[in-house]
Amino acid sequence: MSLRPGLPSDAASLSRLHTASFDDGWTTPDFETWLSRAEAFAVIGGEGEEVAFGLALTAGADAELLTIATDPARRQGGWGRQIFHALDAEALNRDLERWVLEVARNNLPAIGLYKSAGFMEIGVRKAYYRTMDGRVDALVMSRKVGPVSGHKGA
Repeated sequence: MSLRPGLPSDAASLSRLHTASFDDGWTTPDFETWLSRAEAFAVIGGEGEEVAFGLALTAGADAELLTIATDPARRQGGWGRQIFHALDAEALNRDLERWVLEVARNNLPAIGLYKSAGFMEIGVRKAYYRTMDGRVDALVMSRKVGPVSGHKGA
């Protein structure tokens, strides 16, 4: 698995992956904006073409995970775990202390990834995400930055 940092020039590829993964996918200009921010850090995985990516922000002492997406045809291949591991290493390099994220309550694969990486639920945001079928709650999850004892991956 080949990983590299994400750049503003990757915005169109990331938009394509995000739109294939989420009902309310982000646009190329959305990614251009996110990736041009100094506090943003992104990791892209692929072998000749982009297969998966993750995007996070430095927010004070926190690392805020904005999104991880994998090409639907390439899921279950460990890309999400590898992307998060690389983001976690960058958060550690930035001396960040805690990860925070929101995940749709019905996104069971993502919740499984986050729990296996040591995330714990710390709250719920009612009707946070818009979907084709209406709205769904977001689970707010957190864990410390860096290796977490007793958990797979990062």
